[in-house]
Amino acid sequence: MTNRPNAHDSLLEATNELTYEHGITSTGVDAIAARAGVTKRTLYQHFGSKDRLVAEALTDRNRRALLAHETNARRRSEETGEPPILALFDVIENALRGKAKAGCAFINASLEINYPGHPVREAALAHLRAREELVRQLLAESGMDDPDLVAQVTLLVDGAYASGGSRRDPAAARHAKAVAAALLASRAVS
Repeated sequence: MTNRPNAHDSLLEATNELTYEHGITSTGVDAIAARAGVTKRTLYQHFGSKDRLVAEALTDRNRRALLAHETNARRRSEETGEPPILALFDVIENALRGKAKAGCAFINASLEINYPGHPVREAALAHLRAREELVRQLLAESGMDDPDLVAQVTLLVDGAYASGGSRRDPAAARHAKAVAAALLASRAVS
């Protein structure tokens, strides 16, 4: 017996890969179905529309990405002895060196599909809000539960992904980390 993924999971995986590589509007359902090894009919039976498929693929990616961000930041924090909020930037730098070399799939999707209320945009924004909540949680664990600081560090996280992805420069995360460290140090002193 093989461990072949089912059609639903194959479609989510193919959609995540292709829309990240080529963009959402440039990726057709024919390409998604072909990559998943299913028919277009199967795609529509499972998801009803390309928009629903892409939104669900982003939602699936969201769950995995948030868990990986938190787990890897905590692991990196144990290795370096620095707070998990700063270790998160090492995780981002590592991601930008690997599969996320084009930046954040969620930022990219929210910019490409910029229609209020669109299911793809809503799925992308849900991740960005959840990532902001992770930043808030990691800051609170460091004794810094300030909404302005959360907004500032979230901007640095998003900026690391956006700049690192658009310029194909993973060092953007290191630079953002240095700014975050200075920001945290200034708050600890005041």
